[in-house]
Order: sequence, then structure tokens, then C-alpha cells
Amino acid sequence: MAEIKRSLAVVIGIDEYSNGIPALQTAVNDAKEIAATLKSKYEYQVLLLLDGDANSDKFNSLLTALEQHKLFLPDGSQIEIQETDRLFFYFAGHGIALDTLDNADGPAGFLVPQDAGWNNDGTWLSMTRLHDALQKLPCRHLLIILDCCFAGAFRWAGDREAVRQNIHYRERYDRFISSCAQQVITSASDDEKAVDCLYPFGQRCEHDGHSPFALVLLKALRGEVDLSQDGLLTATELFVYLQSEFYKINAKQTPNLRHLKHHDDGDYIFPIPSFDRNHLAPAPAISKNTNPYRGLKSFEEEHSQLFFGRNKLISKLAEFMIDRPLTVVLGASGSGKSSLVKAGLIPYLKLGTSHQEWRILAPVRPGESPFVALNKTLIKENLPIFAEPNKAFEQELQNLYQSVGEWYRLNPQAKFLLVIDEFEELVTVCQDETESQKFFEGLARAIKAFPEQLRIVVTLRNDFEPQFRNTPLEPYWESGRFVMPKISRQELRSCIVEPAAAKVMYFDPPSLVDEVIDEVVQMPGALPLLSFTLSELYLKYIQSVKEGKRNNRAITQSDYAELGGVTRSLTKRADFEYDELVKLDPAYSQTIKHVMLRMVAVGSSDLTRRRVLCKELEYPQAENTRVKLVISRFVAARLLVKGRDIENNEYVEPAHDALIREWQKLLNWKKQELASLVLQTELRPTANKWATQKHDKKAVGLLWYNDPRLPLVQQLLKSDIGWLNLTELEFVKRSIQKRRNKHLKAIAILSAVMILLSQLTAFGFIQLRFSIVNNSVEEIRQSSLQSTCFQLHNFSKKIPQTTEADIAEDK
Repeated sequence: MAEIKRSLAVVIGIDEYSNGIPALQTAVNDAKEIAATLKSKYEYQVLLLLDGDANSDKFNSLLTALEQHKLFLPDGSQIEIQETDRLFFYFAGHGIALDTLDNADGPAGFLVPQDAGWNNDGTWLSMTRLHDALQKLPCRHLLIILDCCFAGAFRWAGDREAVRQNIHYRERYDRFISSCAQQVITSASDDEKAVDCLYPFGQRCEHDGHSPFALVLLKALRGEVDLSQDGLLTATELFVYLQSEFYKINAKQTPNLRHLKHHDDGDYIFPIPSFDRNHLAPAPAISKNTNPYRGLKSFEEEHSQLFFGRNKLISKLAEFMIDRPLTVVLGASGSGKSSLVKAGLIPYLKLGTSHQEWRILAPVRPGESPFVALNKTLIKENLPIFAEPNKAFEQELQNLYQSVGEWYRLNPQAKFLLVIDEFEELVTVCQDETESQKFFEGLARAIKAFPEQLRIVVTLRNDFEPQFRNTPLEPYWESGRFVMPKISRQELRSCIVEPAAAKVMYFDPPSLVDEVIDEVVQMPGALPLLSFTLSELYLKYIQSVKEGKRNNRAITQSDYAELGGVTRSLTKRADFEYDELVKLDPAYSQTIKHVMLRMVAVGSSDLTRRRVLCKELEYPQAENTRVKLVISRFVAARLLVKGRDIENNEYVEPAHDALIREWQKLLNWKKQELASLVLQTELRPTANKWATQKHDKKAVGLLWYNDPRLPLVQQLLKSDIGWLNLTELEFVKRSIQKRRNKHLKAIAILSAVMILLSQLTAFGFIQLRFSIVNNSVEEIRQSSLQSTCFQLHNFSKKIPQTTEADIAEDK
């Protein structure tokens, strides 16, 4: 597309109002200086209207001309506005906002011409008319700047997060210049008054002063924003600069950046005359390793620079949690709770944005043992740990209190933050209810001990909240509920577009972004699915570059359609990997089922993921080979993720709950195999404990030789031996052997008793006959009884010795 050939501007400033409207002090001077800067630095053709030249008639004539795509210049000439033009519109003067019942977007905004009546809205210029006239212009780039009270009432497009790009790459410039840009910067919100005069940064000349907004705007236009010295200033950079400078001077007005309906991927550009596109550096190469989308994985703290769309929510959460000892971030699975806290809140607090000193522990995820997980974080901070929470809980708790208390005495103004992610694992993954209760108790007592200094933030799926009501945290729960709001279309747009923009990529056609938004905006918990789809689209582009098909940094409609959209992209990928492996060997059907069901937490009606240590995935040789390939393929497909815990144990887990909630095969497997899955879940912790203690005599007591579930496990193994790993198989075999040994011992004992009784009976008859001849009947009876008791006593003494020997033999 052709370069923009002509730069046009309409600049209006009104100080002296008639009809009783109060005069302003700086609007005319602001307009003059801005017009002069546009002419001298950027070679604009400027129509400048000041005071009386900006009356109602002139305004109406101007808008009529714009509606006809024309512009009158000061010399009386008239030009036709073309597609290859850029137009800058600036107004400084009075603005008014009126509440109207029929305007769902908020107050109706008006600009006040020089001769308008104060109480006569018929003489005011409707922002609606201004908007309509400007939006329909054919020029490719349009920037509207309103420096007046209630300028934010100009509200015909949503706010977008403005992200300043520090480097203007050649590809980014080409995209900005070739795409439509319709942007609006307002000096104040729809409920704010713009400040006319201020002593900015402590000094101001009385006769050539400017409004705070115009002063910062002029500094930007004169070159202070061009940090890269490339001769370019974009509207986005301009707004980010305005926003940051207003934050410094703490003026009571909030600049806003908005985009009109026809805005595309462009960005209004102020190029100096000497600018040369060829001097811009090319964009850095991109690859699989530079993927800006996280797929099914949540954002961690180190990904905060790619975490877009939630700035307002981050600030709201930070403000909420600062005064509450416990904050419970509640939301559906996939609503972005974890990312909000880890990639949003934590970096926000560390940057000092909240003006509070913090000591922030590494986030904890409870897992199967919340105290083990907490210990890993405490060790990093050189704090006392809970070595034996079931035995020495009180003493260890006091040790931790003492250490934290000493730190507080040295840092009296600081606060301590503990983040616990996926709090629901205390009921879905932790199998020890006693440990969970102690963990709740420890948290509640810590809050009570340090109510002003300690802040605990947990993330929790809202469908599990009822299971956390009757805990020691109850007193803090209700006031600490922070419910994740529904994500807006504009926030979704930022989540989609901004990560791509950070890699100098774009969506083709631009309407693809709206198509994606339309698919997910009403879908609960859609963020992981959305991120997975975007990640797949990015990787498709990388693959197309490798194949030499394209190199335009575009995410395309055809790739999106091929994936099946957001809804089908994840399950389609899982089905593809499943089918490919089953083609290699039908046995993979069972192997994939076993691997995936092992990563499902049992204990709730809904499916939740479970982290599995890789040593738990060791199987007999043939199955083990298949398991390794399944994990490798699913990790490569970004369906599973691998990692190492603080003890350097390797683990694997589903990348997100979305995989196990959406994949129909897995849902069917759980339904069909629920009894077997529950049995395996009950067997696993006992088998693992036995494996670590099996060289101890007491470990024999862990075996299931007397457990009624052992026959069920035997039946399961007969139908499918692949259910159990090596440790579990060994545990079951030893339990079966132990039961067999017990049966053999019982039979041996019974046989010995029977033999002895037979011998005693024979002996008794002999003795009886002998006694009849030699003794009285009474003597016979007593002699026989004593002899029998004596021999039984001697035999019984052998039984414990046999049992001890058998136990040693079992070992």
C-alpha cells in the first residue's frame, strides 16, 4: 500500500467566550503552539481556529465540509481529503457532559463554541456529530485530541490497553502505515474536569502557560518521546507518555485512549521530514522458542511482559488485598485466576506500584502434602520448616512465628505475602485429611498472630468453595472473597492482539480477531483454550516459514479454520496424537488411557488434574517403552508439561484442567473405569510408603494381605495388568505372597494340631486300657488329661517361633 502523502490538521482553541461563559486562560496559547509545532517539525497544513473564528457558524461550516470529505485551508483554498492523507484534529476549550436516559454509553458530550449559550444546549456542538463526520473520512490515519472538561464523553469505541513499543521495526512501521488508524486521546474522563492552569513541576510563566495536558503533549511532539531516535512518534507512544507524566504530577484528570469503529492494526504516526523507512531495523527472527502465547499453561511471574488485558483488574486486586489478611480469588477453571496473581499481582507489588514494601514468598501449590509444598518455599527464604507437622506441629509453628516476628521487628513498615495457588488441591489431591486440617489451622493462627503484616492470597475454583466453609479460615473468608469478573471483549482483544504485536505479528484479516472473540466471549473458562489456539496458530506460522510458504508475520484465517477454531483446537490435537500412536500399535490405546487417568484427581464430581512424578510412571519393559513415547509425544504437542520440583524430582501433568474437562475420550474413560481408578488411587499412597520402608520389619504391616480390596486388585490385574506401575505391582505381589504364606501357615498349624490330636487320641485309648487293668477309672482320667495338656503346651510354644521365622523369610 502507498505511503501517506499529506499531513492535515484542524486545531481549535477558545479562551474568550461570550454569553456569560467563563473565560479560559491557556486554550488559545495551547492551540497556537501545537499548530506551530505541527507546521515546523512535521510539515502539516494546518487550519487554525481561535476564539471568534471558532463560533457556531464556523463549527457548522467545518463539519459540513468534513462530511463532504473536504477541508478549507486558511488561504481559502479547498482540498479533497484522500485515502493517502492523515488528519489531526485538536480542540481546547470548554466541554460539557449531560446525563441522558436514552444513552447506554453514559453521559452525552458536547463541545462549546465561542458564542454558545451557557444554558442553551442547542448552541453546543454534539460530540456525536463530530464523531460521525470524522469517522467517515476516507483518510487512512485519523487522530482526535480533545483537551476539555468531560472529554471522555467522546465514547464511541472501547478503551484499549496502550503498550509502548520501544523499537519501531521496519515490519511494524509497514503495518502501522498500511492499516487504518482511527484513534482518540482525551485529556479527561467523562466525569472529570480538565485542568486549565497548573504550576507544573513547580514553575510556569504567567503569560505563555499551558494546560497540564497541552504542556506534556507539546513536549512529546517536540521529541521527548522519541527515545529510540528513529524520527517516529505514534499515537500509542504519545498516550503512554501522557499517562505516565500525569501520574507523576498527580493531576486530577485521567487521559484516555480510544479507537473508533473502523480502526484496524494501524497507529497514527508523526514522522519528521527526514525520516527514512530504510533506516529502521528489521524485526528480530521468531521461532518456536519465542512463542508469546502460553498455551494451556498459566502465566508465571517471568511472563508478566506478555500478560495483557488485565491491568485494571490487577490494580483492583492489589487495592483489595492490601487491607485483608486473607484474599480468596474465586473463579471458574480457565478464568485466569492463577495468571492474574502470579503474572499480574506479584510483579505489580514488586514494582512498588502499591507504594508498600513487600516480602513475597514463592507461590505454593498444595499437591499431595501442603506442608511439604510450604516447606519448599520456606527453605528458599531461610525460614523454619514443618519437618514433622503431625508430631511437632506446635513447636515448629512457634519457631516459624519467632523467625517471622524478628523480621517484622527489623522491617516494621513491610508486609509479608504468601500466595497459595490451586487451593482446591487440599481436597482434590491431598489424601490426608488430618494434614489438610492442620494446614488450615496453621494459616488461621498465622493470620491471628500477624493480622497487620501477613497477607495470604489463594486462588480457588468457585465450584469447590462450599468445601472450604467450615474451616478455621471461616472468620476471614466472606470479607476476603474476590470474584473474577467476566472478561470483556476489549480485554480479550488485548489478550489476543498484544502478544502478537510484541513479536511484530498481526492478524489477517483484522476481522479474524473479532471472530475469535465472538467464539469465546460467552464461553466460561475459555482463556486456556483461547491461549492454546493462539499458540497453535503461531506455531503454524513458524512451520509455514520453514516450508517457504510465507514470511509476512501474519496469523491467518485459513490456519484458524484448519485448527477448527477455539472449541475444537485442543481436543482435535489430542485426538490426532492418540490416533497417530494407535496406528503404530493398538496397545497404545490402553497405554494412553492409563497415563491420562493417572493424571486425574479423584474425589470430586468434576475432573481436575494431578501432578505425577515421573518415577510413578515406571512400568514393566514393554509397557514402559510405550509410556515414555506417549509422554514424549503429548509434551511435544503441549498437552502435557514436564518440570522439576525443588527437590529436583521430575514430574509431568496436564497443561491445564481444560484438557481433561474437554477431551471426550478422557471423559468416557473416567466414566467407564471409575471403580478401577478409585481403587488405584487408594492403592498408590500405601504402595509408595511400603516401597520406601520395605527393608524395615514393620513395613510388612502395610501390605494388603488382610485387606478386602486385594481380591479386587487381583481381578483388575487379570483384566488389564497395565493399570499398575512397577512399585504397585511389587506391592500387590508381596501382598498376595504374604496372604498365601499366611494360608500355608494356617494349614500347617491345623495339620499339626490334627496329627497331634490323632496321636493323643490313640495314646489315650492305650492308656485307658492299661488303666482299666492297673488303676481305677479316676486315675485313668487324670493321667490322660495331664499328659494331653503337657504336650499341647510344648507344641504351642513352637508357633510364635515359626511366625518370626516366616516374617524374616518374607523379608
